[in-house]
Amino acid sequence: MREIYNALKSCWEEGKRSILATIIKVEGSAYQREGARCLLLESGEVIGMISGGCVEGDLLEHAKDVILSHTPKKVVYDFNGNEDDLWGLGVGCNGVITVWLEPFDPIDQKEKTKQILDEIEARLHCNQPYYFFMCIESSEPDKIEVGQYLSTFHQKQKKNCFNGSMKAGIIETVIEGGKVRGFVELVNPLPSLLIVGAGPDAALLARRAHDLNWRVNVMDHRKQNLTSLFPEVNHLLIKRGNYSSLNLPTNPYIVIMTHNLELDYLALQTFIQCNFCYIGVLGSHQRMRKLVGLLKESLHGIDQDKMAKIHSPIGLDIGAQGPEEITVSIMSELIAVKNGRAGGSLSRLWI
Repeated sequence: MREIYNALKSCWEEGKRSILATIIKVEGSAYQREGARCLLLESGEVIGMISGGCVEGDLLEHAKDVILSHTPKKVVYDFNGNEDDLWGLGVGCNGVITVWLEPFDPIDQKEKTKQILDEIEARLHCNQPYYFFMCIESSEPDKIEVGQYLSTFHQKQKKNCFNGSMKAGIIETVIEGGKVRGFVELVNPLPSLLIVGAGPDAALLARRAHDLNWRVNVMDHRKQNLTSLFPEVNHLLIKRGNYSSLNLPTNPYIVIMTHNLELDYLALQTFIQCNFCYIGVLGSHQRMRKLVGLLKESLHGIDQDKMAKIHSPIGLDIGAQGPEEITVSIMSELIAVKNGRAGGSLSRLWI
């Protein structure tokens, strides 16, 4: 989402037109689910992906009509049956996806375009979940226009949006006396990662998390390391070992990788008393046993639920070797914990 926002911001500043494509409905299997987005530029460049490359080329053709008409458009792709004959081999799904195309025109539709830009930016900085609503059909277009975003989505309507684990989809409701169909999406704050330690391996993890749209903060006492190794993320400069001097993000994921037993202990001692989703400590089982022993000596009782959220060694067991592979292993575990998954293989017996 950050990449799409940066591209939209450039289009806004340079007065260039583009099309924002959003999956608003999925039936059956698909590469992406509802809420996935990509940006289609007039140059033919595509920022982001909503499929495995199956529909983006065709969407570029539809985008030309949307740019000329200044009107949103719904496009349906049905991959059931013998659609491989039409779309080519390797679609990778047997479902139906509905894509909404909306114009981003900073010259002729400045107000609407600014609304799109503000909404995408809000997703990157929100601290509380909220519902996004976009009208796709309206019986009273004079009151609620097709393509309009609604920021005042009523609490009663929110409760009736979804059931179970569904987080996005199309609903029918009544707004200002008119019947509307709209795409509704529950937008959650981006996950926050706090990295304790500013070494080169921490820089690899920070970069990977940033690219995956995590909010990344790096805490260390070495200003030179922070400024030289972490140009894209937020720096938290502290005095050596003084980890309690700054406020933590809400329910962060914390990775401790100072490469110093004393500093690791001071960080773990501080953060285990806070609210967090995950703590990972870089190092071996033997090293972690030493840290736990020190904790038991210094703290009067340790919350076992919090102890269960401590991971060490960090990462999934993929046989990672070298800093780059270890970074992939750590990031994979963070994603698995965030999504409530065990991190095993997706493969199943198919015979």
